[in-house]
Amino acid sequence: MQARSLTPAILAVIAAVLWGIWWIPIRTLEGLGLSGALSSALMNAGAAGAAALWMGLMRVNPRIGIKAASGAALVGVAISTYSIALTLGDVVRVVLLFYLAPAWSKIIEWAFMGQGWHRVSTFTLSASLAGAYLVLGGQVSLAALSLADALALLSGMAWSMGAALIFTGRQASPVILSLITGLSAMLLGLGFALIGQGAGILTGLSPAGAGLGAGFGVVYVLPIIALTLWSAQRLTPAVITFLLTAEILSGVLSAALLLDEPFGWMQASGACLILMAAMAEVVKSLTLSNP
Repeated sequence: MQARSLTPAILAVIAAVLWGIWWIPIRTLEGLGLSGALSSALMNAGAAGAAALWMGLMRVNPRIGIKAASGAALVGVAISTYSIALTLGDVVRVVLLFYLAPAWSKIIEWAFMGQGWHRVSTFTLSASLAGAYLVLGGQVSLAALSLADALALLSGMAWSMGAALIFTGRQASPVILSLITGLSAMLLGLGFALIGQGAGILTGLSPAGAGLGAGFGVVYVLPIIALTLWSAQRLTPAVITFLLTAEILSGVLSAALLLDEPFGWMQASGACLILMAAMAEVVKSLTLSNP
């Protein structure tokens, strides 16, 4: 395979590794007294502001189709719900539950994008679901799901739908996609914060906390969003979602090392199954694209 065709896959993996340790700035802001929703809103406000400034300075063409715009907005929903889930629940559990997303992406490709269903597809779907079952400790009832679990699952679904719309929509600049994603995530984060803390949400917000949150958005969140969305325009939803499972390695390992969170044989087995599913789908895709 040519190096050029590998570039989106390589950049997607780099973005995934960085997404995996995103819990660190989120927990840092939480330590300053900011809720997960407010820290998400601040970081995404910084990312959106920087994207808008870049568009103005570089005179980026703002043209974008409705499908791509809707996809970017859904990715913003995914980012916001994911970041809030990271502060409400265990990092390991949230990261692994988000990665039911490959299963949703595979179903979307088959049901709405005319992609064929192969034996590998059955394996990837089965392994993903079995992995999630183990991560949940064998408890799959609604009563066993926490708010963090539900948000992690919702995040994965929103990402899968958003990636499909971006891939099938008209080509647009990654900067305009990043702007829409940042605005969507910011608004949803503010909505969550208002529901949780009411209108007095900004009273205890220090300039240092606000500046740090926006700064994280500019130097950390925006580059990752841009890398992810640029790759999403060039890779099918299932392939990019499976590539992003590299986040499991950085997220789970960093959380296991730095946080006192439960990580037993069931979680380890579930992570292995999800990664095996990812590798099977990616190898199949890359093999078919390089006869």
